[in-house]
Amino acid sequence: MTTKSSPLILALASLKGGVGKTTSAVHIAAYLAQKGQRVLLADGDRIRTATTWGRIGDLPFTVGGMGTLSRASEYDAVVIDSRGALEDADLIDLGQSAHLLLLPSPPDMGSLDGMVQTVEVLQGAGIASNHYAVLLTMVRPGNERKLSDARAALMDASIPTLRQTIRLSEAFRDASVAGTLVRDVKGNSLAKSLWAEYERATVEVLALAEANR
Repeated sequence: MTTKSSPLILALASLKGGVGKTTSAVHIAAYLAQKGQRVLLADGDRIRTATTWGRIGDLPFTVGGMGTLSRASEYDAVVIDSRGALEDADLIDLGQSAHLLLLPSPPDMGSLDGMVQTVEVLQGAGIASNHYAVLLTMVRPGNERKLSDARAALMDASIPTLRQTIRLSEAFRDASVAGTLVRDVKGNSLAKSLWAEYERATVEVLALAEANR
């Protein structure tokens, strides 16, 4: 008799709101579901944006509160959208329990300073650098210098960073309001290409996470 393997666990965390954490959690979960996996998105954020997103729309995965983690074994993959400004102990717990902790951040120096502080907490707890990675989000088109500077700062701090970035676009807000995925937003010429960015980012995430299983 074969034994069901434990689910893949991906967690997202950030020190502050408005960095694309929930948007990333929703689209990563959707990509996994598109590949035929049974996916749970556990919404731990105080605002419950993911829960509202799922309630008003028809997302291809299950959205529940943190209590639903007790049923994680029923799923192939679990995506945890943690609350903002986690206490150090909670951040460390996520870093230890997830196969990969994804840290979304815009490429501005204020956000990156917070990212360095977050990583220092993880490093202090002995969490290896292959268990976390930064996803640069809300990247303004045409601002390659800022993006290049952000990558250089992260490299100098020895913080792993995904190659794929996510552009800033009103299409993500429209998707949230409509309870749909960005690929299904009507009347926005960028919708499909924005979805493709999350597809490529998730492929990177999975490669990193699977190496830790």
